[in-house]
Amino acid sequence: MYNVHMIKRRKKRKDRLHLVYMLQVKSLAYIGVTYVQDRSPVKSLRRRWLKHVQRAMTEHHDWLLCNAIRKYGADAFDVTIVHTVRGKAEAHEVERKLIRQLKPRLNTDVR
Repeated sequence: MYNVHMIKRRKKRKDRLHLVYMLQVKSLAYIGVTYVQDRSPVKSLRRRWLKHVQRAMTEHHDWLLCNAIRKYGADAFDVTIVHTVRGKAEAHEVERKLIRQLKPRLNTDVR
């Protein structure tokens, strides 16, 4: 039997690889961040994209991205990696910077 206090917890990694990605359809864009799983950026981005699609189709949120996925269909979107960044805070900073620069319409709820 294990004593709970004897088990060492792993230290949280602060240098995990993250992707800043862009989803585009027509003149609309969305910028987001996800972390790299299993050392595969492409698979990680695909997994994140499928999660966006699943939420749009099943959860019925009135978010701009979900509405665009329902309106145009998942196949109409271009999904691209914009940056690969080490560290969560750094990745979110890059995301915010790109959102300020590009002003993607699907990132905001201002209609």
